[in-house]
Amino acid sequence: MKKALIEKHLTNLLSVHSPVKARKLAKILADEFGQHVDRSDINSTLYAMKSQGLASMNDKYEWSLLRDNSEETIPHDKPEQAEPVIHFTPEQQAIIDLDPTQHLLIRGQAGSGKTTVLAARAGKIISAMNMGSVLFLTYNAALCAYVAKAFDKAGMKGSIDVRTFHDWAKSTSISLGATFEGWVTTRSRLEKLREIIAEASENTGSHRLYELADNTALGSWWSDEIAWLFGQHITRLGEYLTVDRVGRGTAVRLLKEERYLVWFVYEAYCEWLEETRQEDYDNPAGLILRTLTETGQSLLPESLRYDHLMIDEVQDFDRSWLLAAVKIPRISLSLAGDLAQKIYKRSFSWASVGIQVQGGRSRRLAASHRTTCQIMDVAEYLLHGNSVVNDDNYTAPVSPVKQGEKVLRIVTDNPNSAYEAGYDWIAENYKRLRTTSVAVVLPFSKQLYPASKALEKRGLSAKSVKGAGLGKFSGGVVVTTFHQLKGLEFDHVVIMGLHDSQYPGRLLDNVAKEDQAEELNLMKRILYVAMTRARKSVTLVGAKPFCRLFSDVPENLFEGGESNDHLKDLLARSEEMANNLIKSGLTK
Repeated sequence: MKKALIEKHLTNLLSVHSPVKARKLAKILADEFGQHVDRSDINSTLYAMKSQGLASMNDKYEWSLLRDNSEETIPHDKPEQAEPVIHFTPEQQAIIDLDPTQHLLIRGQAGSGKTTVLAARAGKIISAMNMGSVLFLTYNAALCAYVAKAFDKAGMKGSIDVRTFHDWAKSTSISLGATFEGWVTTRSRLEKLREIIAEASENTGSHRLYELADNTALGSWWSDEIAWLFGQHITRLGEYLTVDRVGRGTAVRLLKEERYLVWFVYEAYCEWLEETRQEDYDNPAGLILRTLTETGQSLLPESLRYDHLMIDEVQDFDRSWLLAAVKIPRISLSLAGDLAQKIYKRSFSWASVGIQVQGGRSRRLAASHRTTCQIMDVAEYLLHGNSVVNDDNYTAPVSPVKQGEKVLRIVTDNPNSAYEAGYDWIAENYKRLRTTSVAVVLPFSKQLYPASKALEKRGLSAKSVKGAGLGKFSGGVVVTTFHQLKGLEFDHVVIMGLHDSQYPGRLLDNVAKEDQAEELNLMKRILYVAMTRARKSVTLVGAKPFCRLFSDVPENLFEGGESNDHLKDLLARSEEMANNLIKSGLTK
């Protein structure tokens, strides 16, 4: 084997197996290519790579890949930005090394390394096992960019196709012959549904279900019901008449005959989508499944399939998405997820989509390596009594070994002063950062631009970023929303807007009372995800009354915040009382 080819393969192998001895690398290469490779040739190449700053060896004669090949002296004002070599735990390595010929489900809490393990498994299949093509799918564009960046740094650029599910569905449907004009957003869907309902009401008369379209608290019920039908891939009236509407709440109960009315509106909406060659954003799988039906195909053509499929954050996929996804792989399907991080109203069961992940096909990562014990002590209270804990696939979090600062609360008397105090604190503590990463997160997208401008006025450069740009972010301060953090990690996370009137109060205004408990469960999981993105610290910012979702957390788990404000008020009142007593002559 030529030296240049050996170096190329060693670069890929070191990115997956580091630290590793030359003898094991020689064996892997021999197994992969079916020919003997001398250990001396491996060592010779490795030492040459070391002299170029591409590899390093520890005191156990184990080799690792260096991401930064520069050996120049770096000035103090430009810290080194070399990517650290990842060292996998035995638990993680065992999953990476599993035979890639069966379905696999990787479960684990936030920070357990699910995404990293899934990526390493994909890398090993390509570089070490030489076992064909790999597609890596996820829901979020930010996470997609984050994973793609990790593959690039590992030297596997172009070897693995990293896509969002929506992007894959769009490009694949076009390859199948579909004419795709664009996605219909949630807002546009509701507007069209109201048109259809208004026309139906004129023809058949008023009905309580029709009146829901203009109801303040239940105005989105129709939109959510249609999205649920898409997610469950219910395409026949008979199925809808008998299906158990799991996850649809209790505020609106449907009689059997009332489902006929819903189905009429649903079919009219689907007909409009077909006529305009659009697809609902909550139905990307429908784009694939419908195109296959229209073109008379039941399976994807071989040219559009991959040998292996990896799906990250699978808890946020819907049943219909997985029905489409199982048509992709020729050999294996690997999934990673955590129900505690489920932040969308989607649901599925493995059996309903034909995926077997029981027994040895389901592996759990028990430890948390990202965040600190102090952060998890607070975050886990957000899962107490949550609806996901009763699911068989739920993985209860364990306390990390890593120690750090307590979670800080900054609480003021009103929302405006809370934001100002939060921005002041961020500017004071994070103004001089270069490679350290800070995520400043807020509930709503429209808050991002004002937040970044407020920080700029304080002399701090902060980028307002969503989507792929967030996944490529590496250092400094970024401003984004709660939902955008999924799957990512930062050194510090500052969560703002936690006055109860805004979060959850403002969001509950449009939710029926009967369904508010489940809505609160969802918002708790969103905050759990936001908090567990942090490696070092979490700061919570809001006004009194503070966000009720933290009301069960013991005061001693926080540093500062409302409890300190109460103490200051008490001391001030005590001092005032003492002065009054002195003035009245009752004491000296």
